[in-house]
Amino acid sequence: MPERHASGSRSLIARLLRRPVFRHHFNGGPFLEIVSDAARHRVVMRSGEDIIHEDEIAGKHWTRAHRRYYTPWTLEVFTGRGRRVFRHEFDLSGRSVRVNIDSRSLGDTLAWLPQVQAFARAHPDARVHVSQFWPDLFDREAYPELVFIDPDAVLEDCYATYDVGYYFEHADWHHPEDPRRQPLGKIAADILGIPYQEVRPRLPTLPAPPATCGRPVICIGTASTAECKHWLHPDGWQTLVDHLGEQGFDVVAIQKEPCSLSGIVDETGDRPIGERMARLAGCRLFVGLGSGLSWLAWALGTPVVLISGFSESWAEFTGNCERVINTAVCHGCWNDSAHAFDRRDWNWCPRLGDSDRRFECSRAITPEMVIAAVERMLSRSGNQ
Repeated sequence: MPERHASGSRSLIARLLRRPVFRHHFNGGPFLEIVSDAARHRVVMRSGEDIIHEDEIAGKHWTRAHRRYYTPWTLEVFTGRGRRVFRHEFDLSGRSVRVNIDSRSLGDTLAWLPQVQAFARAHPDARVHVSQFWPDLFDREAYPELVFIDPDAVLEDCYATYDVGYYFEHADWHHPEDPRRQPLGKIAADILGIPYQEVRPRLPTLPAPPATCGRPVICIGTASTAECKHWLHPDGWQTLVDHLGEQGFDVVAIQKEPCSLSGIVDETGDRPIGERMARLAGCRLFVGLGSGLSWLAWALGTPVVLISGFSESWAEFTGNCERVINTAVCHGCWNDSAHAFDRRDWNWCPRLGDSDRRFECSRAITPEMVIAAVERMLSRSGNQ
C-alpha cells in the first residue's frame, strides 16, 4: 500500500508538471499566452454568448482579440479533445486599470476626463490610473477616484488598459459605435463601457485679470487647427467686434495665433494655460469655434457662443452654450460616416472639394446670426 500510494503521488505530480501554464491580461485587448511547452489548444474569447475571437495555439505562443474597448470578457482554453483546462471571467475588482487619454488636444482632454471619473465610480473596487498630456489643467484633489500618472509612466501588474481617442484607422477595434456619429464626450463613455452624461471637468479656480479699460470683457478665439473649423464669413469677426465695442465691452483675443482684427485687446501668443483659464473665468462670454478654447470656457462655467458648420449641432457640448450653425447649406461633414478627417489636408472639405462652394458651411454663417446668439446668451445669463 505505501508503494502504491507513492506511485500514485508521483503520477499526479507528473500530470501537474505537464499541465500548461497560462498568462493573460487585458492591456490593448484580451491577451492569452501558453507559457509552457504544450500541444495545440483552442482559445476562445467571448462576450456573453458571442465568440469575439477564436484561435489555436501551441505552447510558448500567444493570441489576442483586436477589440480594445471595454468588454466583460470570458477567456477559455480547450484541449484538442475539447476538455476545458482554463477559464477566466473578467473582473476589475482589486485590479490596477490604466486609462490613457490618447490625445494632446485640449478639447478632447476636457471632454473625456469626466468620463474616466465616471468609469472609476462604476468600478469602485478597481485602482484606476489616468494619463493625459495637460498636467496643470485639473484640480486633482477633486478626483479622489483617480490616480494621475505621466503618459510615459510604466504601471506594473496592470490588469487592463483602455486608450481613449478618436481613431479613424481600425475604428471598429477601438469604438463600439462610429465615433463620427457621437458627441465628443460620448466617444470616451462608449470606449469605457459606461452610460454617457455631459459633465464639466473640475478645474482650479484662478483670480481673473482686470478689464483693460474698466469695461466688462468678452473673449474671442478666431483660430483653430483646420480651415474647416474657422468662421470664414469675410466680414464676420470684424462686424462682431465692432458691435460688441459699441455695446460697451472690451473684446479680448486670447488664441495662440496672431489676430489682425482692429478694436480688440490683443492677448494672443503662446501663454500659460493658467493665464487663459483666469481670463476666461472672469469674462462675461466667450465666442469661439469648435476648438479647445471653447471647451475650456465651457469647463470653467463661462457662457459660450460656438460658431461651427463643419460639425453637427450635437457634436460638442450643449450646456450653457448657444450654437450657431446654418443648416440651409452643406454642413456636418465631420459627423458624416462617409468621410474620415484628413488632418494633413488644411483645406479638407470632403463634399465640395475645390468647387466655388467650398466651406459654405462656415461662410454662410452671417454676423447677424452670431450677434443674435450673443445677445440671447447675455440675456439668459443676466449680463445685459
